[in-house]
Amino acid sequence: MTSTAVSATESGPRVSRAFVVRLGLGYLGLYSAVLSVALVTLALRIEDVDPRHKETSLAVVASLGALVALLANPLAGRLSDRTTSRFGRRRPWLIGGVLGGTFGLAIMALIPSIAAVAAGWCLAQLCFNATIAALAATVPEQVPAPQRGMVSGVVGFSQRLAVPIGMGAAALFSASTAGFLVPSAAAVALIALFAVPLHDRGAPADQVPFSPREFLGSFWTDPRSHPDFGWVWLTRFLTFFASVAPVPYLAYYLTSQMHVADGEVAVTVALLTTINYGLSGLTAVLCGWLSDRIGRRKPFVIAAVLFLAIGLGLLATATTLPWVYVAQALLGVGSGFYFAVDMALATEVLPNSADIGKDLGVINSADVLPQSIGPALAPLLLAVGSGHNYTAFYLFTMVVGLIGALTVTRIKTVR
Repeated sequence: MTSTAVSATESGPRVSRAFVVRLGLGYLGLYSAVLSVALVTLALRIEDVDPRHKETSLAVVASLGALVALLANPLAGRLSDRTTSRFGRRRPWLIGGVLGGTFGLAIMALIPSIAAVAAGWCLAQLCFNATIAALAATVPEQVPAPQRGMVSGVVGFSQRLAVPIGMGAAALFSASTAGFLVPSAAAVALIALFAVPLHDRGAPADQVPFSPREFLGSFWTDPRSHPDFGWVWLTRFLTFFASVAPVPYLAYYLTSQMHVADGEVAVTVALLTTINYGLSGLTAVLCGWLSDRIGRRKPFVIAAVLFLAIGLGLLATATTLPWVYVAQALLGVGSGFYFAVDMALATEVLPNSADIGKDLGVINSADVLPQSIGPALAPLLLAVGSGHNYTAFYLFTMVVGLIGALTVTRIKTVR
């Protein structure tokens, strides 16, 4: 660690297992609520409200939500950094954010218009990302560095488990009001379970006085002064791109390249997703613990990228369905290696203890951008040659991931 990358708990007392369990459950509840809508329920609700223009409407609403999420994370993080409430620095944003997000989902569920769906989804993204920013900030504030690999693994496990749980909730409740509000009610309960007993501290009294210029200027972190922060952001962006960009096109790939019958695609995708995310979650927990034991982070990122690259290479060249199953298993293991140390790596290069929430919000933007850029680049790559060129698409994604293995080696203050 450098002298400027700080946290009050670098070598402080270890957090309890109860804290880690509550943190993991908070992430699980929050991401399950968001992903159930983002992956399934949003599309079903738009189809119900505007069946004639559902494709265009979904693209517009999803893009607006992604833009709000991109801006909300660092904004809410910065505001929580400055919060001096008697309820603490992070607690108001944890609980207020998840309640606001639930209200946004209620608007989507109860008002049958595209404008209401768009407004509700933007509000939900704004508020849920405020909770995500505050939740992430509690890790460097509460967890000592020697435990962060284990905590990162638990968080990674929760995030991966949230995908099948979110999809299961969406399938169970469809686009009904319960489909929006039951998962979010669970998120409210689990975030409250974490936030209420949290030993939350207020913002320091000697912080720089607020001004619009100071506030806007705080969102810039000079990579020349804090190069490791910049390299961690770039590594996360590249690795997330390799991990998430191919996911939305799996069903199309199966029908186009593997010639899976239409009636079998949904079952095949569900099985492949279970293999991927199941192995990812288990690997994240195991490797997070191992990372703390050996005191290393970067080797796990390099291993993650290599597993991802091999998996993507197999997808690019596979000629039979069994190889696709092998590829998905490798992608799951690779994602697990990365999620095991992702949060630990980010928290160990933060430039300033006064800006933990904001800086982690900036880091989190590297998660959102690949989800926006991937769908924009995919049609161009798929159109190479005779069209439906999944070989070009997966090979490009593989190269992007391999560059991530190079960028992580540039980080100097973390082993």
